[in-house]
Amino acid sequence: MQLLNLEQHLRYERESLSHYPRSSDGAIAWGAVVDGLVLSSMESGSIELSTVIQRFTPKASSLIFFWESLTVPSVEMGLESSLSHLPDITESVPELWVYSPGDRIVVESSFSGVVTVARIPVEADDQSPA
Repeated sequence: MQLLNLEQHLRYERESLSHYPRSSDGAIAWGAVVDGLVLSSMESGSIELSTVIQRFTPKASSLIFFWESLTVPSVEMGLESSLSHLPDITESVPELWVYSPGDRIVVESSFSGVVTVARIPVEADDQSPA
């Protein structure tokens, strides 16, 4: 596991979360995301987060974890370590985002108990900020 410094955090955030509209509480506003990008959305009680990650991130060698607060440093963990620590993580953190750079996938485990998986929009990479 590696704690990310602010520069690394911001780089990964630009690659992933910044491509989605956000609600006032910081969660991704999934209702405003193009339908084709959302791969799955389900109640977290109906499935283990590790199963979701294994299914939707087949190219992952490591995963980036973002927390609901910047006071807790984001981390990068290898896939196996991530999967083994996920039960403890989800028990102690009510909301988190997992980014797989290799797959260009974001998984949100929301405070409301919904797990959503989406692809990062490709066309956003080619646009300059307005």
